[in-house]
Amino acid sequence: MATAQQERSRSKTVQELTPRQRLVLQAVVQLYVQTATPVGSRTLARYLWRQLRLSPASIRNIMAELEERKLLTHPHTSAGRIPADLGYRAYVDMLMEAQEPTPEERRVIAEALSAAEHSEELLQDATKVLSALSSALAVVRSPVLDQLRIRRIELTQLSSTTLLLLVVLESELIRTLIVETPVTIPQRRLDAVVQLLNERCCGRTLGVVRTAFGELLAGAEEIPAQVVQVLQGSFDQLARNEEWSSVYISGASQLLRYPECASPERLRSITRLIDERQYLLGLLAQCEPKLQEQGLYIGIGRELHRRELWDYSLILARYRMGSGWGIVGILGPKRMPYARLIPMVRYVAQLITQRHAQA
Repeated sequence: MATAQQERSRSKTVQELTPRQRLVLQAVVQLYVQTATPVGSRTLARYLWRQLRLSPASIRNIMAELEERKLLTHPHTSAGRIPADLGYRAYVDMLMEAQEPTPEERRVIAEALSAAEHSEELLQDATKVLSALSSALAVVRSPVLDQLRIRRIELTQLSSTTLLLLVVLESELIRTLIVETPVTIPQRRLDAVVQLLNERCCGRTLGVVRTAFGELLAGAEEIPAQVVQVLQGSFDQLARNEEWSSVYISGASQLLRYPECASPERLRSITRLIDERQYLLGLLAQCEPKLQEQGLYIGIGRELHRRELWDYSLILARYRMGSGWGIVGILGPKRMPYARLIPMVRYVAQLITQRHAQA
């Protein structure tokens, strides 16, 4: 992530640009996003004729100035220019004119999310509709279970020493686990255990319950000490299991639409992102501080600090589920329509929050 000093330096770079330089940089980004073709001075002169009325030679000089500031660069085989990472960043932070989702896009998103019957389905539907509308890889991470409050706990006897633990969390999120007990618990005793667990654990977050489990059940003669240890381990196991099942992904094939993403090397980086959930979770965790601070994160190219993702950009927003926070966003080529997609990601996050508030 960029340091505060780096962000101030970037801001100063853009603030020092002349109005002409700003217009040219904005136009290069817009044209390159539309065409995937390096932008030449003649094309820019025509595109900006009404605003600047400059010759291709004058435009070429401005482009050279922007390249000196590391805002533009050019491929080896082309005389045209394309935005550098810093150019994209300047555009997103200072020059972009946001385009809110159209009424039709809002309708499609709302319909997709309203059909879900439970939280997991809602998050899966969010990735599908976001991927389809953005033509990018969509990702949603559910809130960390430790952040969510427990609503109900159930224990069902499967055999004399085997129980099914069911924990209902906020937004009707349900998690289950098979528990092996060292002793047999009669049904009457089991009912008392369930009642006690609900009395002392419900309304608290899973994290608090895991941390203070022994204290919460102190003096509970209904539960043998051995069973208390097993149950505490079971709650810990629920939290550990969630690390691998809390991410929803959709739309990897969407990236094939972009010529810059279709090479085998670049596809391998996306395949790794999908196949290795721990890698993806680490990437999202890396962005968490900025999300906590601003509610929105935009990482461009090298800002992601992962070589295999230097050709991509990441847009993330936070959504609320009860007392916990989740993440929704998209990963696509740096040449993505930021003005349209940043508001779209934010809008999907808002709708997910609303749906959970209604649950």
